[in-house]
Amino acid sequence: MSAPPVLAREDQGRVRRLILNRPEKKNALSGELAGALVAALQEANADPGVGAVVLASTGDMWSAGVDVNVFLQIAAGQPAPDALVRLTHHLRAFEKPLIACVQGPTLGMGVTILPHFDLVYAGERATFGTPFVKLGLVLEYGSSFTLPRLIGRQRANELILRAKPISAATAADWGLVTRVFADDALDEEVLRIATDVAGAPAGAVAACKRLLLEGEETTLEAAVAAENLALSTRYGSAENVAAVTAILDKGKRS
Repeated sequence: MSAPPVLAREDQGRVRRLILNRPEKKNALSGELAGALVAALQEANADPGVGAVVLASTGDMWSAGVDVNVFLQIAAGQPAPDALVRLTHHLRAFEKPLIACVQGPTLGMGVTILPHFDLVYAGERATFGTPFVKLGLVLEYGSSFTLPRLIGRQRANELILRAKPISAATAADWGLVTRVFADDALDEEVLRIATDVAGAPAGAVAACKRLLLEGEETTLEAAVAAENLALSTRYGSAENVAAVTAILDKGKRS
């Protein structure tokens, strides 16, 4: 009997759910799981039938971060699995709405990947911890860049230097989490939101995501120039014409 896949997949309309499926390892990110996730993101990006991706997990914990066996591998002088390094890039470069559905505690890389998601929803029992300093380690996978920009430097300092997990409510207050739902309503609410955003014109979504991402790393003047350039390709596009025509037709009928 073969072992279950470390990453499960479910399609619900235009929403693809990718599910971390290592509950016995608290959904820790191994090289195998990271590689499966990279491949799944590439596949979803290329599939016109997918309008949004939700990353969820099985079991009580969303993710325990990097698998302890990876730490042992690095301590023995071997490099970190390439898939773990590439995962951050693929999350950040993903062109469609990317949504995290955090149903329980998450640690380490399970926290530091969250700034690469467009929307992060959590259940009330979720907590967020970054125990790097307690492990004698430092920030990883670009989080020294993303966390201060997302939640502010002082809050990033508290999260990292105190190394104490914060609640879902605090994470939402800080801006790490988009919204908190009751635990028993989380999956339903996330599917509802994902279905909504998956129905938007794909070209416009990809362009908006690209502008928002570039806006984090540029000046106001450069952002305006990039927006104007993008708008010049969107005005009169098939998606733009279809959307405006639908609005005008609706107005005529009312």
